[in-house]
Amino acid sequence: MLPSSDEITRYSTTVCEQVRWKKAHPGIAKEIEDHLCDQRDYYLSEGEEEETATEKAILQMGDPVSVGLELDKTYKPKPQWILILLTVTLMLVGTGARYFIDSSEASLRNFSIVPHIIAIAIFFAAYFLDFTTLAKYPKAGYSLILLLSMVGLALGPEVNGRAWFAFAGFAVSLSYLALIFPLTYSLLIYSMRNKGTKGLLLCVIGYVPYGIILLLVPSITGFVFYTFSAFILLFVTVRRGWFGGSKKTGLLMVLIPAALGAISMISIFLLQPYRLQRLTILLDPSSDPRGYQTTVIRDLISGAVFIGKGTIPQQYESTVLLMPGIDTDQILTLLIHNYGWIVFIGITLLFIVFSILGFKYVSKQRSVLGFLVSLSILLIFVMQTVSYIAGNLGYGLLTQLSLPLVSYGRSALLLNAGLIGIMLSVFRTGDVVQDGGQPYVKDGSFISYENGKLIINLKG
Repeated sequence: MLPSSDEITRYSTTVCEQVRWKKAHPGIAKEIEDHLCDQRDYYLSEGEEEETATEKAILQMGDPVSVGLELDKTYKPKPQWILILLTVTLMLVGTGARYFIDSSEASLRNFSIVPHIIAIAIFFAAYFLDFTTLAKYPKAGYSLILLLSMVGLALGPEVNGRAWFAFAGFAVSLSYLALIFPLTYSLLIYSMRNKGTKGLLLCVIGYVPYGIILLLVPSITGFVFYTFSAFILLFVTVRRGWFGGSKKTGLLMVLIPAALGAISMISIFLLQPYRLQRLTILLDPSSDPRGYQTTVIRDLISGAVFIGKGTIPQQYESTVLLMPGIDTDQILTLLIHNYGWIVFIGITLLFIVFSILGFKYVSKQRSVLGFLVSLSILLIFVMQTVSYIAGNLGYGLLTQLSLPLVSYGRSALLLNAGLIGIMLSVFRTGDVVQDGGQPYVKDGSFISYENGKLIINLKG
């Protein structure tokens, strides 16, 4: 290190002291020091002495206090107020929908806003969390979730043919693991960046355990959501060159999870032919007794009006609105029937705006970590929404998990609140996150290219 580097370090330290957002300090210091070193090296090449070259570089940069104060105006957390407002609005919509859909005395006695209050608290706790802590132990996080899932699958009770996790009076369907798996899988991908084909292969292998667990739950919807998320995350990572190595080879390897998913689905349909009847019901619900609920949904939808309460078809009694789970799984159907299409349009627009803004901010992420984490969460958010809306219109091929933040279901509500909080935390502070790590160098190669510099490795 040149002696003048001490002067440059002191300069960058003084600059950083003026910037209140401490998380931005490492990036600012690196940028300042790199610029000063470049300027110093330029003056050295012009024949200046080292001390003089450093002084000229610092003089050209300007007073460190003034520079720091100007940077303080630029480097600030960027809260996405519109997305925060949309999140809270969706929670309020869920609370209101739960209250007004069934206002019978018995239902009102059981109504509670406590889960929604807890959800808001979890959302803001995750929002102010430093999301980079997720990247400190990514493999451990992946493994821990895998271990807990296996324990829950082995020891948890079975309810309606599906595995649940129960502890100290708290119970949650293991189907909701599909909401968490894409996030922890994205952390595994992050930990394998710059490791070439080997890293990509480990990620492909890492896809398998989570997929098997969701098939054992069983949750076909969760498996489809997870497989699609894994495919997109791997595809984008390879496409952007974050693994390193050959992109063509990488893109071919990315097809492995998709192929495994397709083979798994075909095997399930061959071993359990009754699942194919869901497609038959979708096309003609009256052809099968199990299509009764789909028929009811479509008939209620057909009797809806733009504003106001719709009509119940003559072949049904009013008790049709009391079908088990209808106030949870078909909340949009009930809102359309009770208040008209205008409510459905309003809620759908909220989700569309949220999703569009979400993808906009995901695309702006500069760090690999911020991009992968936010994309994994947003993909699950969108897939839940699309699946739920399709099901509530009577055209759902997959069993819906939840309508994020709106449909009743405490576990899904709390999980979605936490995930969205993490995503908005990325949008708030992701601009200053630095990934670090070494660039990928192909085995056996002694020449690599990084940051505009040709690097020759003589050690072999």
